Amino acid sequence: MKQNRLRLYLLGPALLLLLAGLETAAAEPSCPDPAVPVAALLMPPPKHDSAQTKAELQELLRLQESRTSQQVEHVRGDDRRTVERFLHGMGIKVEQLSDAAIRFFDCIGATVEKAVREAKTTFARTRPYRLHENKLHTLKKLSDRDSTSYPSGHATYGTVVGLVVVEMLPEKKEEIYKRIQDYGYSRLVSGAHFRSDISAGNVAGAAIAVSLLNNEAFRDELKQIKVELRKAVGFAP
Repeated sequence: MKQNRLRLYLLGPALLLLLAGLETAAAEPSCPDPAVPVAALLMPPPKHDSAQTKAELQELLRLQESRTSQQVEHVRGDDRRTVERFLHGMGIKVEQLSDAAIRFFDCIGATVEKAVREAKTTFARTRPYRLHENKLHTLKKLSDRDSTSYPSGHATYGTVVGLVVVEMLPEKKEEIYKRIQDYGYSRLVSGAHFRSDISAGNVAGAAIAVSLLNNEAFRDELKQIKVELRKAVGFAP
């Protein structure tokens, strides 16, 4: 009996912490679901032995031969999917974001990951650096758990984040549009994706962004984060 009481005594604080964590999780709103059927939205990718795939592979080899040390540094930086990296790549440095802002942009990343995963599984396109005798030296960090190639998750993410940030920093609209393209281009220079993967990612990202921006709860949260981001980059509210 004494042992049981001791166990209950010891479990008490842990149980309270667990319940508190559950309450916090329940109070925190979930990430929005854009409900965009990416696999149905996109045309299938070129086959691995098609003339287009061979031409796209040759493009990657040409980019590989001509890439500079500056490009290598930029591309390796762009391997990160964060709003800080996206903005830094266009010359805007954000020192520190609040927990609310971090969660907002993390949710965008999670939303993209979920939306793209099904399409990648559906199309199952082989990565260019996995093709037989591809001669690529990719700058991407390789893993046996690498996702398939089509569409590019990075290009999708860059498009969604870029279009959301345009809503916050309309003064930088043209620069942001260029950065969206640059973010996808980094995946070509890296040898991580075919050009058609990037194009598909841009299409998927635009569809996801439109869906999110039409979500009332998402727009309400965007308005709050907008004030913080504009202050962080030195713009008037």
